[in-house]
Amino acid sequence: MLMRLPKRTTDAETAFNDWWAAQSKEFKGSHDKGDLQRGFKAGFAAGRRKKVRRFTFMVGKMRVTVWAANQGTAKALASQEADRRAAAVGVSPPRAGWTLRLVASAGP
Repeated sequence: MLMRLPKRTTDAETAFNDWWAAQSKEFKGSHDKGDLQRGFKAGFAAGRRKKVRRFTFMVGKMRVTVWAANQGTAKALASQEADRRAAAVGVSPPRAGWTLRLVASAGP
């Protein structure tokens, strides 16, 4: 059974909470916080990742998503992430290395 770790607050959540606290009561009363939070997080993520693209790889049964400037860098990052995930559940990575299959890429 997998052990769940407590959720950490992300930079986007912290930025949204600071922004939300600065709004007036009238604004808060006339808008849905959940809708605004989703839009804020999307804009925050897009602004932070102007020069990188999102790559999704299938690594065994895992689906690994990384942000990188090019596919070569993305493969290296995905392999490192797969190693980290395997170590977290107590499995050693394959000796020949991971077989990464590109599933999707998106970005500018």
